[in-house]
Amino acid sequence: MEQSLPTKPLRVTLVQNSAGRCKSDNLARIEALLAPVGTEDLVVLPEVFAFRDGDEGLRAQAEPFSATVGEWLCGLARRRNAWVVGGVIEKTAEGLFNTAVVVNPAGVRQSAYRKMHLFEARLDDGRVIREADVYQAGDSPALFSIADWRLGLSICYDLRFPELYREYSAKGAQILLALSNFTQRTGQDHWEILVRARAIENQAFVLAPDQCGVNPGTGVASYGHSLAVGPWGEVLGAAGEQETAFTVTLVPADLARARARVPALQHRRM
Repeated sequence: MEQSLPTKPLRVTLVQNSAGRCKSDNLARIEALLAPVGTEDLVVLPEVFAFRDGDEGLRAQAEPFSATVGEWLCGLARRRNAWVVGGVIEKTAEGLFNTAVVVNPAGVRQSAYRKMHLFEARLDDGRVIREADVYQAGDSPALFSIADWRLGLSICYDLRFPELYREYSAKGAQILLALSNFTQRTGQDHWEILVRARAIENQAFVLAPDQCGVNPGTGVASYGHSLAVGPWGEVLGAAGEQETAFTVTLVPADLARARARVPALQHRRM
């Protein structure tokens, strides 16, 4: 299936942070990471960037989007005159959701995606991480547009479910966002493989900001190594294990080149 391509490049800043329990401290460090960065069209923050804790701490600090963290996201978008996407713990009447929120440059919430696939894993020490103990699962994908770029939203564990990204691709997505808080143990084995695979099979850019450092409430370390990957699977930008921000420019010609080399999207039969 032929898909139209964007006409102009998109400049994107990815933020990698290590969130602790204090929201104000975490948000101030993100502001400091962004301070030396130049202008961009889009800022992408990791999953649950504003605070991390154990299950009880998450429940206690969760809030509606209209509260502290949401207000900060909207203010950041206005101050930087850029789109901002970040992962928040969203408190609603139905329960808590692990949500990726999109804010436009005017500081207005534009779209949101509630994490559909809730992470569960057994750690080497026998403990079990089970997000379903805290969150409700979302039930629908979400796309949004920046100019003539089409973007699909996902969160962390979603990377293991390629059908979500296939749906985005079928609906014209050229950029796939994977806001993450990938654990150190699974990250060292699977992170880069999964991110690059989603880019290659969908011939799309993948932007995957990840948290780093240790969750103070659980002692579980996050992997870091945030990635921006091109539609041929090439790494356009990467972080290490420390808090940082880096900027990449997404070029429409890279999409055209990858899709011309191997026209896999035109050959899809399912």
